[in-house]
Amino acid sequence: MHLSELTHPNQLHGLSLAELEGIARQIRERHLEVVSTSGGHLGPGLGVVELTLALYQTLDLDHDRVVWDVGHQAYPHKLITGRYNDFHTLRQKDGVAGYLKRSESSFDHFGAGHASTSISAALGMALARDQRGEDFKCVAVIGDGSLTGGMALEAINHAGHLPSTRLLVVLNDNDMSISPPVGALSTHLNRMRHSKPLQFLQDNAEEAIKHLPFLHGELPTELKNLKESMKRLAVPKLGAVFEELGFTYMGPVDGHDIAGMIDVFQQAHAHEGPVLVHVATTKGKGYAYAEEDQVGYHAQSAFDLATGKAYPSSKPKPPSYSKVFGQTLVKICEQDPRVVGITAAMATGTGLDLLEKARPHQYFDVGIAEQHAVTMAAGMACEGLRPICAIYSTFLQRAYDQLIHDVGIQNLPVTFVLDRAGIVGADGPTHQGQYDISYLRSVPNFTVMAPKDEAELQRMMVTCLQHSGPTALRIPRGEGEGAVLMEEGWEPLDIGRGELLADGDDLLIVAYGAMVYPAMATAGLLQEQGVRAAVINARFLRPLDQALILPMAKRIGRVVTMEEGCLPGGFGAAVVETLNDHDVLVPVYRIGIPDQLVDHATPAQSKQALGLTPPQMADGIMKRFASLRRQAVGV
Repeated sequence: MHLSELTHPNQLHGLSLAELEGIARQIRERHLEVVSTSGGHLGPGLGVVELTLALYQTLDLDHDRVVWDVGHQAYPHKLITGRYNDFHTLRQKDGVAGYLKRSESSFDHFGAGHASTSISAALGMALARDQRGEDFKCVAVIGDGSLTGGMALEAINHAGHLPSTRLLVVLNDNDMSISPPVGALSTHLNRMRHSKPLQFLQDNAEEAIKHLPFLHGELPTELKNLKESMKRLAVPKLGAVFEELGFTYMGPVDGHDIAGMIDVFQQAHAHEGPVLVHVATTKGKGYAYAEEDQVGYHAQSAFDLATGKAYPSSKPKPPSYSKVFGQTLVKICEQDPRVVGITAAMATGTGLDLLEKARPHQYFDVGIAEQHAVTMAAGMACEGLRPICAIYSTFLQRAYDQLIHDVGIQNLPVTFVLDRAGIVGADGPTHQGQYDISYLRSVPNFTVMAPKDEAELQRMMVTCLQHSGPTALRIPRGEGEGAVLMEEGWEPLDIGRGELLADGDDLLIVAYGAMVYPAMATAGLLQEQGVRAAVINARFLRPLDQALILPMAKRIGRVVTMEEGCLPGGFGAAVVETLNDHDVLVPVYRIGIPDQLVDHATPAQSKQALGLTPPQMADGIMKRFASLRRQAVGV
């Protein structure tokens, strides 16, 4: 059978082991072919090919439910659920999504782009099943990295207290740090421990002992302890933890042995309560470069399959905001031992890998645990350190209560650098950094800012560290504007002071962060039509520069706000509220992301679709203010 013929995972049922191994080879070939051409997540999917095939041999996906944690490990799932022919459109506009989406396929039982949600979702499905008296299997597939998230541990704790709820958790362990040995002895011990004869003998022996006349139906403590000790002889240390939490533990099993996994999954489905199957896999399996560099090949832009190297850019680009942040932080940490950098498992993405290499004692990675990261930083600040938490905008959403309760209310000097703020492209709705402006505006005691370019980022970092309260600044994904950078000696900004970049009498544009340069380009296009626009680089969302904005708005009488964030509760809303509070009642045209999800596409395509390019914004401004159009044509 060829992979292209698979339109339903149930077609895998009954295939021989050789046929399944052939399908596995085809999945890897197609996976590598597409990702090397268009980019995407590479290592996670390559590592779970056999796991996916073995699991789906034991399920009927017309009825059974599978929840893949995060979803970037589910490319093999997509390839065997009818998306082979469209897979070349992966992460492209109107193409196959990089994560699971319920709207994309009936086999995508739960969508996710953030980690650690799968066990909670699968448990919810299992409880709904039992509530309705239905009968289907519920499976969560979670990686060892995602297991560091508190939400996953909360779900495990809950499921372990539901001994009659059938739930299978598959732990995809591709990190040798927690992998016990995988081999014949552990496989034999686990098969023996969960075999029906041994279970029968164990249960019946226990009952027989209880009914001895002098025991009165109670099993002595000594015998209980002996029973538990014997059981643990066949359970690795990691398994003992899960068994204490109420799960039946099976494994570790070789994650590239299809036959062995089919056998273990069938045993797991036969249990009545929650079961955890521990599967040891190799991230990037089948592609040598990805196996050797599992971090670097977690996700890749387009690359040469033969060499494993990314295709060089056609022209030199300025350094990315993340790199400038990381390099500047290293310099700051060298000069101030109180400053520390904190990441939640995203060192490379945020630029903190540079700090890890240069100043490891001032670097902390807490794993996929954003809530913990924020509160830990608060504790550090209590003791005189100056922590900088570098967390993607979309991931910091997960720690909103900690921002308020642990940092804001206590007015602690913690700095948050929100990477990937604004439109991020191919990862789609789960990763767009479009909400941070709204969710940070109301947090008590916070000073919130955004740089117009990478040079202003350096100054804002110093501004944050010299401030006595909590601060946050957002930076976009990708390269900077090419501004001249300094090696050191950065001067802080005056908090709450914006910057007048251009003056004019016809229109006032107030832009925030990444929209400042597009605002200047828009003003240039308006100038060609005879409209003179003043442009303010707001710099600060909180506090706004009222001394600059209010008199200019009152004098000019027409205001446009620009932001790369959602309009509801956003920067434009803050400007409108400020104008209203000071009785400056002038028309305001807000430009930003409307109240809608932004699907996967390139950032340029998304901005075009949202009307955020300078020509579109200039045209929208002329339409919004009819008097400007009449003025431009001399009426």
